[in-house]
This record gives sequence, structure tokens and C-alpha cells, in this order.
Amino acid sequence: MLFRAAVALARRVPLRVSYALAAAAGTLAYVAWRGGRRRCIENMRHVLRDNPRAARRAARRSFANYARYLVDFLRFDAITAQDVRDRVAFDGWSVLDATRTGNGIVFVTLHFGNWDLGAAALAGHGYPISAVADTFGDSRLNERVLRARRHLGMQIVAAERMGPSVLRALRRNGVVALLIDVPQAAPARGVEVQFFGSTVAVADGPARIALRAGAAVVAATLPRIDPWSDRVTAEVTPVAFEPSGDQERDVQALTQAVMHALEPMVRRHPEQWYIFRRLWLADRPADSA
Repeated sequence: MLFRAAVALARRVPLRVSYALAAAAGTLAYVAWRGGRRRCIENMRHVLRDNPRAARRAARRSFANYARYLVDFLRFDAITAQDVRDRVAFDGWSVLDATRTGNGIVFVTLHFGNWDLGAAALAGHGYPISAVADTFGDSRLNERVLRARRHLGMQIVAAERMGPSVLRALRRNGVVALLIDVPQAAPARGVEVQFFGSTVAVADGPARIALRAGAAVVAATLPRIDPWSDRVTAEVTPVAFEPSGDQERDVQALTQAVMHALEPMVRRHPEQWYIFRRLWLADRPADSA
């Protein structure tokens, strides 16, 4: 009931008004949620060369921008394929077409900007797209979200069941979209790599899937062009990698290459990265490291 009311409100209120209300709510959350605020600032200090003032400013804006993203999310099931084309400013399709050579593409992204539009734009361009997503605990909410994404041509794969279906999609020269910035906890801590000069533990799934399928890998983000607009641009970087044949070494090296490709994208727009959990190992309590 609450979700339906929020959807109805987001659709009826003018977009700029919705964004203004959302930004205010996000800023309030920044003030009220002490733990999330502290963790976000810690993360931003890594990105912003340990500048406390800049880190606090970027963290506060990140909360506000995430609230704007939630407005877009609530409006998502009402947009059309033409709306997606109008909202995504991107002229690099020839690069992606050349990258897709038979075993598909693994797109690796972050909780950044409006990442949902990326998968929708790929589907609109004619790519068979499978987006890996978490399953919501509320079954009615989960079905509504799935329906919203499917109507734009996306195939949604539950994160807990992604293995075989994702491999089949890639071997049919499809495209798979995955998020990599979910902190990994011990003992199953994913893979450790360097990000902005310090160690993080991130998911190893994107690299393992790409290596097993022989797929190309592309790092991408979709930053919002203007805080008062729903238009985004797509920043994409194909990740060059030659496997050595040593699986564990290749998983680590490919993940490292992806994180290096994502660094400049985050550096350009740190306020559009929604990272409210500790990602860097140095920031975690000793008993969870």
C-alpha cells in the first residue's frame, strides 16, 4: 500500500518538485542516519584523497542524489522505450557493437547515477539484456519491480540463481549487467583488489562469469547530467584482458582491471556514488575484517 502510494505521488507531482522533496529527504537522512553518514564519509575520503571537508560534502550530496534516484525508480514502470532514448545521452554504440563479438558482454557497474537506465538503453538498442538483481523480501513489491523492468525488454535474473542462465545468455552473444560494489564479508569475501590506493573486497562473480563464458567486459556508469533533470550520460570503458589460464589469478587480475576502469568515473562524480556500507577493509572493525 505504501509503495503504491509513493508511486502515485511520484507520477503526479512535477519532476522538479519531486526531486526537491527527495533531495530534502535525502539530506535529512544524512543528518539522522549516523552510521550511514559515517560510512559514506569514510568511503568518500578514499576517493577524495583524504580531504575531510570534500568527503562530507560529497557524502551529503550522495544521500540527496540517491533520493532523486528513488524518484526515478518509482516512475520507472511508466516510461517507454522512447523515454529511455530521450533520457540517455550516448553516441558510443559503435564501440559496444565492435566489442560484442560472439560470447556476449559482461557490463560491470556500481550503485551510481541511474544504473537502471543503462540496462534499458541496451535493450532499446536491440541487445538481449539480462540484468542480475537482488530479490525483494516483499513478493508484491518484487513482482512490480520485475514487471517494470521486463516491459522495457530486460530479462531479470535473481542474484541467488544467476549462474547457468547468465552463462547461457552470454553464449548466445547476449549482454549481462552486474553490480560490483557490494562489500564482501569474511569468510566468503569475494576478491581483494586495490581501489583508490587501498584494499577493498568486492564480488568476484563478474570476473568468474566473464572468464568462463569467454565474454568481453565493459566497465560503465550512468551519471545524471543535471541534478534537476532525469537525463543521464553513459560512460563506458571496454576492459582489455588476456587470461593466463590460472583461474584464481585471472579472477583477481580481471577484477582489478575493472576497478581501475571504474576509478576515473567515480572520481569525476563521487556525489553520484551511493555507497553507504564500508567497502575498504581498513575501515572495517577488526572482528569483521
